[in-house]
Amino acid sequence: MPAFATKIITDDFQVDERLFDFGLVKGQFIAIADVARRWALDAGPLMPLNAPGTLAYIYGVNELRDQLLDEAWQVDRVCGVEAVINRRLGLRIGFQNVDRACDPDFAPLPRSAKGAAAELLNGPTLFEHYGIEAGPLTGVAEDGVPTYYAMVGEDGSVELSQPIIAGGMYKAFVERIFIRGTAPDWGARIDDETGPIMDFEIPVRLRA
Repeated sequence: MPAFATKIITDDFQVDERLFDFGLVKGQFIAIADVARRWALDAGPLMPLNAPGTLAYIYGVNELRDQLLDEAWQVDRVCGVEAVINRRLGLRIGFQNVDRACDPDFAPLPRSAKGAAAELLNGPTLFEHYGIEAGPLTGVAEDGVPTYYAMVGEDGSVELSQPIIAGGMYKAFVERIFIRGTAPDWGARIDDETGPIMDFEIPVRLRA
């Protein structure tokens, strides 16, 4: 497959400008990351092993909505993926726990495999829009709304990025917007065994 040219925005001024395009600011995403991490650290020793990652996801989504919802941004659950959407801008934003964000040399890895619904929203059909031959595709639908994720790393890093998803993984990125690198007060990590147990997708079936 040909190399994919990801747009990476790291300069603080350019990041602010890009977020302004969405009507958003850095502080909103820093708050999302901080809330998600606080809840991950709040998991007790008697809770299930996946509790830190699960709590980070639940309260990360909650804070995403608390920060963004207004007259323009609305709750969105298309295909069972929990997110927010701005119909005027034609933009959707979800939440994702990742290993590390804001590393220009290594793209984020999701802490849990992405499900089929996420692939429907960010699947390989996106390659076609950028002149890349993705090979034979099956079961891929196109939602028509670009879907970004607030990606929160274990070290407190956070970026807002649009991935292309296939086979449960990020295969490439259309755009990565670096918001904050490692937070100095985040020493503890979410172990491999404590990631969220699933992607919290709600099965959606059409009525007969």
